[in-house]
Amino acid sequence: MLRTIPIEVKKLKQYLKSYISFSLGMWLRAGISFLSVPVISYLIIPEEFGKSAMFTMTFSIITGFMFLGTDQSFMRFFNEYREEERRRLFWACLSPSFVVTTCVSFILLIFGKQFSLLLYGRVYPNINLLLSITLYLVLLHRFNQSLVTMRKKGFLYSLIDFVNAVGNFAFTLIYALFVERSFIAIVFGNMMGYVLALFTGIYFGKEYWKPARFSFSEVRAVLKFGLPFVPDLLLAWLFTSMDRISLRRYSTMTEIGLYSTAFKIVSVMNLFQIGFSLLWMPTAYERYERDRGDTVFFKKTFEMICFDVFSVGFLVVGFKDVIFLLLARSYRPSAQIAPFLILVPIMQLLWLVSGLGIDLTKKTYWHMVLSSAATPLNFVGNTLLVPLYGARGAAISTGLSYVLYFYMGTFISERLFPVGYDIKRASAGILMMIVASSIGTLSTNLLLNVSVGMVGLCAVVCLYKKEFALLRKEVLSFVRTRRQNSKPSA
Repeated sequence: MLRTIPIEVKKLKQYLKSYISFSLGMWLRAGISFLSVPVISYLIIPEEFGKSAMFTMTFSIITGFMFLGTDQSFMRFFNEYREEERRRLFWACLSPSFVVTTCVSFILLIFGKQFSLLLYGRVYPNINLLLSITLYLVLLHRFNQSLVTMRKKGFLYSLIDFVNAVGNFAFTLIYALFVERSFIAIVFGNMMGYVLALFTGIYFGKEYWKPARFSFSEVRAVLKFGLPFVPDLLLAWLFTSMDRISLRRYSTMTEIGLYSTAFKIVSVMNLFQIGFSLLWMPTAYERYERDRGDTVFFKKTFEMICFDVFSVGFLVVGFKDVIFLLLARSYRPSAQIAPFLILVPIMQLLWLVSGLGIDLTKKTYWHMVLSSAATPLNFVGNTLLVPLYGARGAAISTGLSYVLYFYMGTFISERLFPVGYDIKRASAGILMMIVASSIGTLSTNLLLNVSVGMVGLCAVVCLYKKEFALLRKEVLSFVRTRRQNSKPSA
């Protein structure tokens, strides 16, 4: 046992190096995303931003069931197929989703007027056509990115994501400047970003896009694994959209716009999640298939992720007022909405590791059980807090609901695949984040918020001393290696 741990630490270092190089392209995307929000905030008023949030919410509902969970099936079964058979698996997973997307598009176009009035308060003639086109693009894009993920093409994934972000920002800007400064600019930019990303992805993976014959038994197998994700995803949508539904009911489009802006700034943290999941999911599945008794690697990864996300979380909470100064003045109240929303990407990242036992053991129905339990809690929280505190109340309810979801899911995952995660240290970090978020929600004092963030960061370093030392060592080693490689040879 004493010899096993150093070996696992060594392997963890290798994965850490891979993650650092894997995520370089993601930071370019982060820079563009971070730049786009302030620029767009000067062109589009909060009310229009609120309408774009309603469009995104509708989009999330549809994508929740149109995939039928077959994108998850593709990743789960990928390593069970030989290389020459994976194209068949790809098409067996893609085809059912394509049929459902076509049916949904017909419904959207037939009842376009009714949907528009319900969501936006007036008729937008072409909005559902844009939605239908975007659905097809996202379907193909999702499967392409799943393929790139499972092939462990990290830089290609980042390139596609970067192209998506550039296209999204550029076409939103063009539409807003030369056509109309409405939420349709955001919708159009989003659609064109997917177009460019899809062309990039297909160009570098042409061999998988050639049609292949598949059997009904294969479709049945992928649906059997994937379909339990559908009610889960719909419940997850209800869980994650309860905030905007409550704001639509009890508040105004302007409040929804401010809330959505806060979420957009906070979602920069999702780049950690994307970069990590891109490497983590195929690696975790591969490790599990190779040795189902290997748990040390999962435990060490969880501890490292805890240190990373808590550190970044305290930095965002501490400097939130500085970040939101970049936005137009009408959007700056979003700074007090953001603190509890930071708990969302933090809990999602921790859950990626601690909740993996559910997928590894193919007990995917537990996702539905978890969402069924968490959704009523979020509903009660939003119903009580939104009428009193508006968008801040929605953020508090959403953030705390994700904390509860994490604990419930980790408990179940540990029962199915016992790892022995260090939940005590994680709980200390979560509690400190809740305290810091509470202060950040109530206070507009820049010095106080920065002080809270710095104290929290120091506490995390003390809490995760070994992980901090390992990360520091590996980053310095990576930088030294890059410098040596960049020096001209004599």
